[in-house]
Amino acid sequence: MYDYLLVVGPGRSGSEFLYRLLRGHPNFVFPEIKERYYYRSPRAFRRARRRLDGRGQLLCDVANLAYADAKLSRSVDDLGEEGFRVLLVVLLRDHRDRAISMMQFRRSRAELSALLGARRLEAAVVRDRLTPERLADIFRTNADVLTLSFSALTQDTDAVMDVLPSLCGAPKFDRTPRQAVNQAVRARSLWLSTFGHWCGFTLRHLGFRRLLQRIKENEAVNKAFFVPLADDAERPRLSQESLKILDASAVACRCIVKNSSRQVREGIYLRKTGQPDDAIYDYRALPRLTP
Repeated sequence: MYDYLLVVGPGRSGSEFLYRLLRGHPNFVFPEIKERYYYRSPRAFRRARRRLDGRGQLLCDVANLAYADAKLSRSVDDLGEEGFRVLLVVLLRDHRDRAISMMQFRRSRAELSALLGARRLEAAVVRDRLTPERLADIFRTNADVLTLSFSALTQDTDAVMDVLPSLCGAPKFDRTPRQAVNQAVRARSLWLSTFGHWCGFTLRHLGFRRLLQRIKENEAVNKAFFVPLADDAERPRLSQESLKILDASAVACRCIVKNSSRQVREGIYLRKTGQPDDAIYDYRALPRLTP
């Protein structure tokens, strides 16, 4: 039985979908706001746990950017030293698909990297990829690590929903939602999207996070701001240099996962605390490319 479930991984890897799935289970308790933050100290974690009802509930977080946070390993290790058992869930998506999806997402939200031009946007997305070095750091933490591939999460959802409750000692899900979330879209208007992006930024920093979360999940708001992509002509293109970097990272990440974890189901791997670290470093023999 775990005390804390922390989902990490780059954006556009299925975090929103998993968040909505787990939030529908009474034993998985999330903050009201899905954000990038997580409990960095045992003291903050104990304070949060006291708010649970004590009936086998598991405190959870979906923190997209925690995979790139230098404090992640130390924070998880501190929780382990205090006696708390942590399950880290790593979301792993094909690096090419994830990069294209993230470029579409940033364009539709009129984020700064997108407004600075296509080359700056591509460079930013490649820079923010899940690197083997970051993944190796996650695997070396004092926590069990469950890796979920994007294909398993979206195409074999029932398998994921069987494995997670079983690992956490929770009852099975009564039902599993099927609707896709955060699909690739295009901004209805660049100026409208820019206005919406900065309104969201303002609400977050003013502390109106609950209101912001309700707005983000409102279908009417999404339809007012975004429209579906028309065809493949709207898909961003990646340069050959970027493709080489993304492919090299993808191969190395798969090497770390497959060589250091036990396969539970297709696309689902589990690494238990205390296993030898030797396999984590196997990726270093592979060709390395940097932006």
